[in-house]
Formats: sequence, structure tokens, C-alpha cells
Amino acid sequence: MNITLFKDNWIKYYKRGFLTGVIVLSFLCFIDQTLQTPFFFNKIDSLGTFLFTLSFILFGSVFCGIISLIILAIMSFATILKK
Repeated sequence: MNITLFKDNWIKYYKRGFLTGVIVLSFLCFIDQTLQTPFFFNKIDSLGTFLFTLSFILFGSVFCGIISLIILAIMSFATILKK
């Protein structure tokens, strides 16, 4: 059990997961808006739809950051601290 791994790296892992989520979801939204019938997002045609899409991207990115923290916690429990 390597708790120092989690304690020293949790901010870096959360930022990495969050930024990856923002980039991937924004790319999906951009590609989806160019299609005739979108798969993942609604067509942005009003301010309300834009805010809904923006909040979906941000909340999805927070979820990606939390998933990366869970993976870091599993890694910290699976590894052994070398002395």
C-alpha cells in the first residue's frame, strides 16, 4: 500500500483527467455539430442549447477527473512502498 503515491500525485492526475475530458468532449461536440444528424449532442441553435452542451462538457470532464483519481487510488493500493 503506497499512500504517498496518492498524496503526492492526486492533483496532477485530476488535472490530466479533467483536461483530457475537456479536449475529447469538445472534439466530439465539434465533429457532432458538423454532421446533419448529431449522435452525442443536440444541434446548437440557441443560447439554452449552448449552455446545456457546455455544462455537459464540463460535468463530463469533472467525471473524467474523478475516474482518474479512482485509478490512482487503485494504483496506490496495489503498489508497495519501497524504503
